[in-house]
Amino acid sequence: MGDSIMQYNDCTTYPQTGWPQLMPRFFPAGTLFENYARNGRSTKSFIDEGRFDEVLNSASKGDFVLIGFAHNDEKSADPTRYTSPEEGGTFRKNLEFFATELQKKGALPLLLTPVVRRKFDENGKLLSTHGEYPEAIRETAKKLSLPLIDLTKYTAQAVERAGIEKSLSFYMNFQPGIYENYPDGKEDNSHLRPDGAFMVSSIAARELSKLDGAYSPLAKSVILPAFADREALEKEVNDELIYN
Repeated sequence: MGDSIMQYNDCTTYPQTGWPQLMPRFFPAGTLFENYARNGRSTKSFIDEGRFDEVLNSASKGDFVLIGFAHNDEKSADPTRYTSPEEGGTFRKNLEFFATELQKKGALPLLLTPVVRRKFDENGKLLSTHGEYPEAIRETAKKLSLPLIDLTKYTAQAVERAGIEKSLSFYMNFQPGIYENYPDGKEDNSHLRPDGAFMVSSIAARELSKLDGAYSPLAKSVILPAFADREALEKEVNDELIYN
């Protein structure tokens, strides 16, 4: 469940890639993924348009549900999408609604903070663009005792480590004449290309592999490079897989 950063893209929008499109690489063949993410949706519009009802109708006991919103909830000028992130605000209420309704079906929700935008200052330091939303998600996960995948934290590290030039390959930011779908090029520092989707899915898979309790079956299904210790494994996923 989410917005355009997670949505499945076909050939008509290539090279734009929702990061969950790369998740099957980290799971056994035959693992079923259902992607309900849609461009431009916030927690509010996802509910108002009946999209969450579709998720609930499909959800079964034991399903794992990844929930990632914020990019469009932030749009304060659009009353059809905006939600407030403060304590008691509609953003948190919507996340709680998602989680509690899914749990009634026996599904197991996980909350995700948003992938960072590629925005650097003049010193090459990545700027924060999501305001209070990541913290609102962290606090909601803690309140509900839900697993949290902090994509904001870890994608910020990856993008800043890549730097201004190399991080271009993660996003829909490229010169004219490279892709038939975008003959004039594009300058988009939010949506992902395949390299960016792989970077994010690598991080997500690593974090999913750490889960326990009711989420252990999901964690045990994750396929990551086999190393003798966790530190070496995380270095491989964070550095070599991301940049090679």
